[in-house]
Amino acid sequence: MLRATSSLLRTAAPRSATPAALRLAPSPSARPSPRFYSTPKDAPTPEKEGEGEATSAPSEAEAKLADLSKQLEDKNKLVAELKDARLRSLADFENLQKISLREKQQAKDFALTSFAKDLISSIDIISLALKSIPAERLTPSADKDLLDLHMGVTLTKKEIEKVLKRHGVVPFNPEGEQFDPNLHEALYQAPVPGKEPGSVLECQEIGYMIKDRLLRPAKVGVVLSQE
Repeated sequence: MLRATSSLLRTAAPRSATPAALRLAPSPSARPSPRFYSTPKDAPTPEKEGEGEATSAPSEAEAKLADLSKQLEDKNKLVAELKDARLRSLADFENLQKISLREKQQAKDFALTSFAKDLISSIDIISLALKSIPAERLTPSADKDLLDLHMGVTLTKKEIEKVLKRHGVVPFNPEGEQFDPNLHEALYQAPVPGKEPGSVLECQEIGYMIKDRLLRPAKVGVVLSQE
């Protein structure tokens, strides 16, 4: 009986040669290997990223401010140029107005000068007609028709002279004054005792002024020095 038991033990021994604890332990090859995570060398830390944003923000603001300043400077320059152009245009317009008024006045004066010269010629003829009648024939006892005619011609002459004066045309008689080549035209020279040399001896044709300008010189005779 003992033999049979020992035989059974020898037969069952190989099946349980490996302990249960050994069978449950994981093998070294089956263990998971540890994983290592590396951080990029250039990756900024959170603190450094905040510093970069704070540094770039003022730079952008300064650039924007500089751009706005440049735009404002350009605007001011444009305003100054437009203001200068406006002032120049106003000055040109004022000069044009002055030139236009001056040319208009000159044209008016030229037309008046031509008209006045024609009237002056008429006055000369009327004056000669009046001088042709001696003063002794104009007495109250003279012919009434002659007196009326003389009076009518005299009034006509005075009326023409009034019209000329209204337009700035006035006569002048330089007899007894010093000869002025700018206003007088010498027809002859003669020595006259008791008269100042260089003075106007006689005025054969009176002169006329138009608005402080000479319209016609007076035709005169001049006293010559006796030396």
